Amino acid sequence: MKNLLLPILLFSFLFAEGNKVNLKIDGMKCAYSCAGKVSKVVQNIKGVEECKVDFASGTAEVVYDDKKINSKKIVNFLNNETYYKASIQDKKDSKDNSI
Repeated sequence: MKNLLLPILLFSFLFAEGNKVNLKIDGMKCAYSCAGKVSKVVQNIKGVEECKVDFASGTAEVVYDDKKINSKKIVNFLNNETYYKASIQDKKDSKDNSI
């Protein structure tokens, strides 16, 4: 029985994926410090597992645990803690959904 526990746990971690949200970030002027600031602020939010900021497209992809936080709270936190304007990016038509 113990021999089955490790593969089951490993399998669940490999295929477990947190919720993802794509954010539109307006106001970034530089690739290094602006993108770094957004990434640092978002990654310090409890429940956020990963944040990838793309300065060229002005977007961020955030992976988070929906048991600890939701996408609207991430957007609100980013808008309140920085000078950038964040909104949820709709995948269908790439229009912004401001929060």
